[in-house]
Amino acid sequence: MKDSRSKFSFLDILRILGGILFLNAFLSWWFTSTSTWGYRGKWLNTNYLKFRLFNANNLLNLTISELSLYNGTDTNLPIYLAIDGKVFDVSSSPKVYGPGGPYHELTGKDAARVYVTGCFNKKDEYTYDLRGLDESEAENDIQSWQQFFLDHDKYWYVGTVQHEPITGDPPAPCEHMKFPGMYH
Repeated sequence: MKDSRSKFSFLDILRILGGILFLNAFLSWWFTSTSTWGYRGKWLNTNYLKFRLFNANNLLNLTISELSLYNGTDTNLPIYLAIDGKVFDVSSSPKVYGPGGPYHELTGKDAARVYVTGCFNKKDEYTYDLRGLDESEAENDIQSWQQFFLDHDKYWYVGTVQHEPITGDPPAPCEHMKFPGMYH
């Protein structure tokens, strides 16, 4: 007598999984006009996925001169900015951080001071030298900006930058306007 039980082959399992994925994508498109249920975060960015896959346990540790290469002028390299030693990839917004963008001056360097002072028109403010600033204000502002980039759906943390010892006088105080505009 022949066995009347059905057997699922590997091909049957693949067809079922493919059907479920197709149904999910179709329903998502039907209800949200996207195949990802409206999600638009960094997990859809292939550059972020490559970074997580190949560098997740091996974050970058750059020098100031190495960081300066990642300012958007070389289109083969990502665009990085640093805030008090933490480096973030902002390549997803080349119109904002690339050459000609409103925040291009922040890229390829650790400009922690300008995030605290808001003095975007003074070139000497684009430094990691925080001497002469109120410590609690600087710490609060830096943590706030670092958290902004950590939580952002387009940007991600890639590693650290090693600072060279600070010499000379700190930048002169300036009148500033906090958060003059948000292009993010």
